Amino acid sequence: MSRQHPSNNFDAVRLLAAGMVLCSHQFALTGRAEPRPFGLLTLGTLGVLVFFAVSGYLVAQSWDRDPHVLRFVAKRFLRVWPGLAVVTAVAALVVGPLVTRVTLHEYFQSPVTRDYFSQLYLGIRFLLPGVFEQNPWHVVNGSLWTIPIEVRWYGALLLAGICGLLRKRMRLVLLALVVAYAIYIYGVFDVQHNPLARFPLPDFGCEYGSYFCSGVVLYHFRHAWRGHAGWLTAVLVVAGALMVVLDHGYAALFLLLPWGVIRFGTSSTPWLRRAGRYGDFSYGIYIYAFMMQQLAISLIGANHPYWLGLTVSAACTLACAALSWHLVEQPSLNLKRHLPGASGMANGPGAFEAVLPPSTAAVAPVREEGVVVSPNEASP
Repeated sequence: MSRQHPSNNFDAVRLLAAGMVLCSHQFALTGRAEPRPFGLLTLGTLGVLVFFAVSGYLVAQSWDRDPHVLRFVAKRFLRVWPGLAVVTAVAALVVGPLVTRVTLHEYFQSPVTRDYFSQLYLGIRFLLPGVFEQNPWHVVNGSLWTIPIEVRWYGALLLAGICGLLRKRMRLVLLALVVAYAIYIYGVFDVQHNPLARFPLPDFGCEYGSYFCSGVVLYHFRHAWRGHAGWLTAVLVVAGALMVVLDHGYAALFLLLPWGVIRFGTSSTPWLRRAGRYGDFSYGIYIYAFMMQQLAISLIGANHPYWLGLTVSAACTLACAALSWHLVEQPSLNLKRHLPGASGMANGPGAFEAVLPPSTAAVAPVREEGVVVSPNEASP
């Protein structure tokens, strides 16, 4: 089944975010200082924050169009797990044996190798025996740690849907809860200055959820802000400038980045809206880039021009992403049409059905403000 192509810029936005992460890691993995736009976060962290904001918007869209618990869970599983399972197997069974500095017997008998498959149930592991030990960093695939965080926020959105917080009459309550959470993260906890939010402590990355929540809110209030986008932009810029003056740059970024990303993503720009015409490679780029960069460094070393290493690793990553999309991700996503009730038919026994009935927009384009917008069903 060919992919239904959306008439918006979200494919381009996700590709840009994946590229930001790849470029940033290329600096770090070769022992160079990562770029820090605005002097706050690395380029890679900004890319991850973009992913979370877009994910919040699109996953909220998915629930709104088909508010059924079992189908929602199945769709999220089919989007995330098959690609994660294959990249885990490729790392442990292909890349690891090729580059390990221990014998193959030691490699396969090691409990570390067996434990690496904990990633299949979101227990992210970073090391394999003897793998990439000659590299500046020994981590096999350092990008995957964000996936469990993403999945937890899928669960939070599902819980909100079950509790009715995503219904139209409850959306002001949803907005109040998200604002309260943001005040806690950026004001009370003060993620920018709190040492407990530093890697690898448990609170590291806690601000990512606020970006997911921002995407959710922007989806549910989209009809309100589209008519006042200019005024809202001005208000957010002024508020962001005030936050910067008060030395709360993280808060300023939270006010401006999700808004800018979603505003641009929902637009329809010629050429950019066709960025995914050959497939949605963003997830594949994200989950393969770090490992391909490490593999390239193990083969050609870290002491080479930045652009040479980036070109080699990017080419290998894009090839892996294309294969992942066409052989793993797209076939998995095609299984959505076989889910019980996916075509609007009655649901199977035991399924929890939200108060809102499944919308036919779950499988067809919708018209918003005179523009036909196809659902981004390939998104997480």
